Amino acid sequence: MKRIRVYRHAHCAKCARFAGAGQFFDWLDRMDVSTETPKTGPLRLGEVVVEDLSSGRILKGAEGIELIFRNIPAYAPFRPLLRVPSFRRYVEKEVSGCEGNACEVSSKPQPAVDQAKQTR
Repeated sequence: MKRIRVYRHAHCAKCARFAGAGQFFDWLDRMDVSTETPKTGPLRLGEVVVEDLSSGRILKGAEGIELIFRNIPAYAPFRPLLRVPSFRRYVEKEVSGCEGNACEVSSKPQPAVDQAKQTR
């Protein structure tokens, strides 16, 4: 049963790699990945947000990553690192959108993988 939905920018290669890694480690099938626009509005290139499907709450930045870490057991060893201020700032920067040329943009758009539509 899906517990969280990760929204990523459809044309961001960095975001696609991030989502792919999450899906690889999601052995309990708790994470849904979507390239649709979340209810908070369009995502910037490099931005990733996470929706808690039980409450509908959308979390951005390190809070969203913490929700992913709580739902994917393989990431459990990394949760304590989010209490380290410098690491939390790094995570916040990495998933809050790209500045300038910080994101690698694929020359051809990544196919939209929307598991929510596939399971309906």
